[in-house]
Amino acid sequence: MHLYKTMRSFLLDQDYYIDMWGNFIHVYGLVDIETLGEKQITLILEKFKLNIKGLNFRVLKLTKEEILIEGILEGVSINYE
Repeated sequence: MHLYKTMRSFLLDQDYYIDMWGNFIHVYGLVDIETLGEKQITLILEKFKLNIKGLNFRVLKLTKEEILIEGILEGVSINYE
């Protein structure tokens, strides 16, 4: 359990992080959601927008700062404003 707490503390000290595995996309550092659909999701983070394209997206978890999405990922792009 000590290792888990150390890793979580390390990750949460960052402004944001994005991790992907299998059919899941996890984003921490979320400021707002611009687009939320089955084929496209646009998330606003502090310094950029994260555009996620794919199929059959659904939100499994949503909190004030993070989101967990399940679906088939086809592409990811970042737009700096």
